Amino acid sequence: MPETGAPDSEKGVVWTEDAQALLKKVPFFIRKNVEKEAEEYARQNSSGKVDAGVIARIKSLKTDRLEESGAPVESSQAESAPASPSLPSSSGSGNKRTSSPPETPGEEPQTTSRSASAKLGEGDSSGSSFSLSRDFSSFSLFRLDPAWRKLHPTEIGHGKREFHEIVKSYSNQIAVYSYCLVGLHGSGDLLLWRTGTSLEVLQEMTGKMLSTFFGRYLLTEKNYMGYLTQQNSRSLFTPSKSRFIHVKPVVMTREWHQLAPFIREVIEQESRDIASRYPGVRLTTMASYGLDESDYVMILESDSPELLVQFNDAFQGAQIYRYIDDSQRGITAISRSMSDILDLLGG
Repeated sequence: MPETGAPDSEKGVVWTEDAQALLKKVPFFIRKNVEKEAEEYARQNSSGKVDAGVIARIKSLKTDRLEESGAPVESSQAESAPASPSLPSSSGSGNKRTSSPPETPGEEPQTTSRSASAKLGEGDSSGSSFSLSRDFSSFSLFRLDPAWRKLHPTEIGHGKREFHEIVKSYSNQIAVYSYCLVGLHGSGDLLLWRTGTSLEVLQEMTGKMLSTFFGRYLLTEKNYMGYLTQQNSRSLFTPSKSRFIHVKPVVMTREWHQLAPFIREVIEQESRDIASRYPGVRLTTMASYGLDESDYVMILESDSPELLVQFNDAFQGAQIYRYIDDSQRGITAISRSMSDILDLLGG
């Protein structure tokens, strides 16, 4: 996107500040097309300027085309306040592959204005039927080879820049959030939470990151895969702005799936009641069964590490914990920018 008020040297198009701000709210998967069509519109009308009105007009046309083709459409109004997606109701068969996943504690009760199946998303759920889109999500935990710190500063500087550029190059396709474990957890140093609509793109990005000079010194210690289900009326799921994150894979025992649905509902309600006592903790659940070894990934975000400890302690006392394989341990990390993390990794 051109700098504010400055014409593109090749296209002779000027972008106003309000146009740039509005473009950032356009769903990422049509943003580039909207930008190109806006500049083309400005040239054809001899104005040479893209203002908010042009962006709104182009976005409206693109949205109409997506709705006519049946593709998922995101709402820019929901972009500023994404909600933690809840897991579906546990009613149905006890078979692990066909039953709906159990609801993990911590989700806020849904209002009656939302359909039971619509509680996975943010936004208006008017109408009895709607299509669902899914955000595939990946947590990748990397450990840095100590040999990295012994390299020449010039090589280290080049490696950092190259790696950072690869991450930034995917910003229009994948939402990337970085966390640092240096001094916190012995299993790794860098945690990346990446969310997108394509597993292929996630895989391609990983390959390019590991092919960089810095990537040669990264060892993948853990990788959690899953999806966040959402309504097509809201934007791509985004984490909160919390300082701390705790990620824990959840494996349900066979006994859980053999329980009657009404018994599971009673147990889940107890968990929700416990979670409601911790408004300072945001819980997100990522469904993993069929993509990864775990059934779900439990994601806790908070500005207070003490609250994370208290939440997990209370969670262990819930009845649902009896049906969770406790061999899977979680990891805690601190939210930091990629440049800050690369500096903390030394060299």
